[in-house]
Amino acid sequence: MSLHALLAEAIVFLVATVLVVPIFERLRASPLVGYLLAGLIIGPAGLGIVTHAEEIEPLAELGIMMLMFSVGLEMTFERLKVMRPRILLLGFLQILLTSAVIGGLSLKAGFSVGGALVVGGSLALSSTAVVLQLLAERHELATRIGRAAMAVLLIQDLAIGPLLVLVPVLGAHSGSMAGALGMAALKAVGVLAGILIVGRLALRPLFQVTSKSRNPELFMASTLLILIGTGLAVAWGGLSMALGAFAAGLMLAETEHRHRVMETIQPFRGLLMGLFFMAVGMVIDLKLAASHFGLVAGLTFGLLAIKTLLLFPLARFSGFGWASAARLSLILAQGSEFAFVVFSLAENQRVLSSAQAQPLLLAIAFSMALTPLLTALGGALGRKFEPYEAPGLDQMQKSAEDLKDHVIVAGMGRVGRSVTERFHKRGVPYLAVEGRRHRVVDAKAAGLAVFHADATDLTVLEAAGIERAQALVVALGDAEGAAHLVATLRYLFPSLRILARARTEAQGRQLSRAGADEVVVEKQDAGDRLASSVAVGIDA
Repeated sequence: MSLHALLAEAIVFLVATVLVVPIFERLRASPLVGYLLAGLIIGPAGLGIVTHAEEIEPLAELGIMMLMFSVGLEMTFERLKVMRPRILLLGFLQILLTSAVIGGLSLKAGFSVGGALVVGGSLALSSTAVVLQLLAERHELATRIGRAAMAVLLIQDLAIGPLLVLVPVLGAHSGSMAGALGMAALKAVGVLAGILIVGRLALRPLFQVTSKSRNPELFMASTLLILIGTGLAVAWGGLSMALGAFAAGLMLAETEHRHRVMETIQPFRGLLMGLFFMAVGMVIDLKLAASHFGLVAGLTFGLLAIKTLLLFPLARFSGFGWASAARLSLILAQGSEFAFVVFSLAENQRVLSSAQAQPLLLAIAFSMALTPLLTALGGALGRKFEPYEAPGLDQMQKSAEDLKDHVIVAGMGRVGRSVTERFHKRGVPYLAVEGRRHRVVDAKAAGLAVFHADATDLTVLEAAGIERAQALVVALGDAEGAAHLVATLRYLFPSLRILARARTEAQGRQLSRAGADEVVVEKQDAGDRLASSVAVGIDA
């Protein structure tokens, strides 16, 4: 393809992006569905503006790598450690049961054993992009249902790595299925262990050098070097480049540079991911969809029904009420954007035929498009049968709109309650955030400005006006969570004054290393000392 033709097609993709994203944001639908539709319109099966879909595959694959890299970056040990055992069990059981049921149905429909494994595992996943967007729009990220949904999505993300390993092995292995699975496990363990060991030895020195230079281009070059280099290394080992990108994200997830890397790749990730979904839309067969409309509709509603019915009893077992279990099941019922990645790889490896994959791709796209309606249905059930679980979050946003140079108190245990009571008496502008409902109810009864939300969630703190606040008081019971929060906010808001409570001297040193300006160890009235420290800062 000539340079002029390549630039012309680039203009077409950029115009489609500029038109699609605002329209679907206004409709409160996932832009991913919009990208698929745009690809369908401009591709060979639509208007034929772009006639050679295969020529953009290298850029589309880079989009997949960016997507998997960002997933790996989210896999921090702290995020896994704070999950309750029942929620972890909920995520694992949901994947196992859904994979088994859908895989069994695929076998009955005539799929090979390998194809059934891939279809079952891929359709067990839910859309991280769609679910998080809807939870954020409804201000439910910090509610119990929001946290449970994010935990299940995180567990599902862990399953992507094995799937990416399994598909190439199934495509190349001609022996028994047990042999293929064993080979996939050996390759996954060997390749990932090697990458993580090398990464531990090389990453920190590399990023220490690039960080000291203060050169954003050098930092970007280092990030791309690790991303693409790891992808190529894994590809040379006979596995997918997407798995290598996932491993690269895992390597960086536990370093102090994680947040800067995420900010650096964010614009490229969005554009390249959009390009990938447009490429998928371009190869969707409209004639097949029209001639098999009944099949596609049946697959769509069958997928939604199976996942909802399987997740509902698991959510009940995890301690959710009837309405909350229904809401959680409905919001996680759709297919995942990662299924497009896995199915694309499965077609290339001849594990699935195009005739098998195309109706499933359409069903996934339709299920994602229907998710806002299902979420609204779940919300209606919640309002009718159960009280709203986080009544303070919307009010907190409204309360914080007019606040500036205020203090945010994270945690309303004994120390946090003492701090807020002193602020209340002294007329210091403040907002307090607490995740335990009974503490919020008690504090509100005493006239304190306390709101029910997860104080470790950056979205919640942004709603509380963290960018306009003059100080944050960390009074959380979870020592690791408090240190992680302090480190994150110190990086994102360098000028924010952070004061923290510690139970022990060792915890105090940990908080100081994380970036707290002042740490009070509970040898005397920590609440009074923290409040006095803030007051000194205000007077100064």
